[in-house]
Amino acid sequence: MYKYSFDFADIDNLRNFYRSQLDPGSSSDRIYFPKKIADGYLSYYKISPEVFLLINNYKANVDIKYIRRPIKDKDIILHFRKYALDHQFETNQIISKYSDSYTPGNMRCMDAQYGEQVLITKGAEVKSTMIVLKSTYTEPYFMKSSTMAEKLDHYIRCSHQHINKFYLSYKQSNLFDQIVTPKNSTVENYLYYIARGIRLLETFWKDVLKWETASNPFHINSAQVGNIYKVSNYLEENLQEPFVGVDQLAAMAHMSRTNFFNMFKEIHDQTPLEFFNNKKLESSYNLIFGDGLSIKEVMDTLNYSNSSKFKKAFFNKFDVFPDTNA
Repeated sequence: MYKYSFDFADIDNLRNFYRSQLDPGSSSDRIYFPKKIADGYLSYYKISPEVFLLINNYKANVDIKYIRRPIKDKDIILHFRKYALDHQFETNQIISKYSDSYTPGNMRCMDAQYGEQVLITKGAEVKSTMIVLKSTYTEPYFMKSSTMAEKLDHYIRCSHQHINKFYLSYKQSNLFDQIVTPKNSTVENYLYYIARGIRLLETFWKDVLKWETASNPFHINSAQVGNIYKVSNYLEENLQEPFVGVDQLAAMAHMSRTNFFNMFKEIHDQTPLEFFNNKKLESSYNLIFGDGLSIKEVMDTLNYSNSSKFKKAFFNKFDVFPDTNA
């Protein structure tokens, strides 16, 4: 087992620590693991002097134990992830262990004054991003609004108590994928990650502002969230087929029609049909401007029957006509 003990008091020193441990001599944004430890990398980006973006994207080839020591400053750690952890709580720290149970992605909001031990077992796939907010960043918010400070404290407490229930919204999930697993055709540079990290941080503050009770900020039944994401994944994988209808989708999710429809819209901010149609248009954009397919080929591939309606919908969404020769 490989053990790494660290804290978030100084992120620049943390970057240097991991570079010396894993990839000495490297000066790139990505710090690659030696093959004997893992396949993949860690990345560290400074959004501002008080805000940092950390990315984990690797498969462990051995057992790895991380010990994050508590610090005195009340820095805030936002941990967005698409892998599962089982948690136990002790007096001043969290004991977490990798789990192979399904999760569509969730977020933990932690106080850096609270430590954590994490065991990543051999074969585990870790995809996550952390945004570390130094106390010098958050204090101006609290000085302007005591209500904001109170809401954030409630948010952190509930995140500790219900650590597996803060599921990612659809926007957060999309931003997460763009940060942790960007498409090969995407230009991957410093600003690419900073821009998406800022947008991900904005979603967090909006969630805090919505906070009113000690329940999930999205008011979602966490036991059913996974089924919603399985349905939306099904829709994305079957864009070439006709839309099957809300009743059949609700049955797939083992939910009533009304409950499914309302929860789907709350998670994705779209109805199932809007989600399906938007995904088809996004796919058609990539096929036309990325792969160079003709309009006819795209319509055949994605089962569009009316060219004028397709072109109109395409223009309304992207403000450009689907014609590379125009």
